[in-house]
Amino acid sequence: MEEGGRSRSSLSSIASSQRTLSADSRSSRRNSGTETDEQIGNPIHSWIDEVNRKHETCTHISKLEDIIDDYQVKIDECRKTITAKQGDRTTVKQNKELIQQYLKNVTTCESFMMKFGPCPNPDCSRHHSTERDVVMDEAGQYANYPLPKSPTPSPTNLTTPDGFRQVPPKKAARIQIEKPNSPIKINNRFENLMDISDIPNAEDTQTKIFVPDINLKLTDDYNLTVQEIARKFPATICKYQRGYIRMSPHSLEDRDKIIENLDKTEKEYVLSEPPESRPIKIVIKNLPPDHSKEHIVRDLEENKYKVIRINQLRNFRLKTLLPIFLVELAKTPNANNIFQVEKINNFSVKIEHYRKKQRATMCYRCSDFYHSARNCKCKPRCIKCNGTHETRSCSIKSKIDNPICINCNENGHLASWKGCPKYPVIK
Repeated sequence: MEEGGRSRSSLSSIASSQRTLSADSRSSRRNSGTETDEQIGNPIHSWIDEVNRKHETCTHISKLEDIIDDYQVKIDECRKTITAKQGDRTTVKQNKELIQQYLKNVTTCESFMMKFGPCPNPDCSRHHSTERDVVMDEAGQYANYPLPKSPTPSPTNLTTPDGFRQVPPKKAARIQIEKPNSPIKINNRFENLMDISDIPNAEDTQTKIFVPDINLKLTDDYNLTVQEIARKFPATICKYQRGYIRMSPHSLEDRDKIIENLDKTEKEYVLSEPPESRPIKIVIKNLPPDHSKEHIVRDLEENKYKVIRINQLRNFRLKTLLPIFLVELAKTPNANNIFQVEKINNFSVKIEHYRKKQRATMCYRCSDFYHSARNCKCKPRCIKCNGTHETRSCSIKSKIDNPICINCNENGHLASWKGCPKYPVIK
C-alpha cells in the first residue's frame, strides 16, 4: 500500500533517520559545551521587565497629566476671583502671583513629560485611541438579522399571502440608538417672550437690567475726567469709539451719579438710549398734502397711541410738501397695532415702517454725527455761522453763496453735504 505516492517502508525509514539525527544533535550540543538557556538568559524575563518599564512610564505620564489638570483648575479659580473682586487690589495681586506660580509648575511638569516622551504602552486606553475596523462595524450592523439563504430570492417573490412585503437586510432601516440628553446648558434668547403664568417660581427669575452707556466727548482734559470716574466708580468700563469715550456703568444708580458729576463739571456728552425707550417710526400715506398734523395727532391719541413727534416730509429740490407724514410713537403695549389701522380722519391710509436711508445720523443740536438731538448734552453749534446756537435758530434765513464747512473748514459747502471729507460713510 502507498500513502501520498510513497510506500510505508520509505516513510518509516525517513522517520527513523530523523529521530537519529535529532538524538545526535542533542548529544553533540551536550558534549561540545555550547551555551544553555541559563547561560544566555531567559527571554521571558527580559520581556516581563520591558512590559513593567512601559507600565511605569505610562503611570508617570498619567500622574503628570493629573497634576497639570489640577493646576489648570486652580488657575481658572484665581481668574474668576480676579474678575469678581476687581476693586480689591490686594486680592487681585495675590491671585495674579498665584497664577504665575501655577504656570511655572505647569511648565516644569510639561518638561518632565517631554523627557518621558510618548506613552510606550500600546494597550493604554488613555493615551492611545482604539481604532475599530470599518468592515467589522458595517457587518455588525446587521447582526440581529438572519442571513439570507443562497440563492437570495428576488423582492418580488417575498410577498406573503397577507400582503406584507419583506425587506432585504441591506435595505432595512438601521436600529436607532436613543441618544442621552445633552449635558450642555444652552440659553434661549426668546425665553422672555414665553407665557410664564403657569410656570412655578416664575417670580424668582431675574431679568438682566440694561444700563445705557454714556458717551463723553473728547476734550483736552478728558484723561482727568476718566481718572476721576474710575476712582469713584471702579466697575465702570471705558472704551474709545468714534471720537467719544464710551462709559458703561455697572448699575443705573452709578449712571445717574456719573451724569450728575459731568453736569457739575460742564462736560459735553451724549446719552445712549435703551431699546425700550426708542420710539417706533412710521409713515402715513394717502393723506392730502395740506392735511393738518394736529388732526392726525388727535385721532391717534383717541385710539390710545402716544405720539412723540410728527413731521411732514418734503421734496427739497422742488421745495414742496409730500403726502407722507413721519410719526414717532412711544413703545406702549398697543403700539404694534398701529399697522392694522386703515382709516385716519375718515381717510383710507396706508401705514408702513419708516425706511431709514443708509447714511449717518446728524444731530440738529451740535451738528455732530451718530446721535440724535434728544440725547445730546453737548453745546449747540450752527452749521451756517458756527455760532453757539442751533441751526434752526440762526438769523441767516437766506441761501449762503459761499458757505464754510464747520467740520473741514473748506469753502463751497455746509457740514451736512454728503461730499464733505468729514462726512462719515457707512459701508
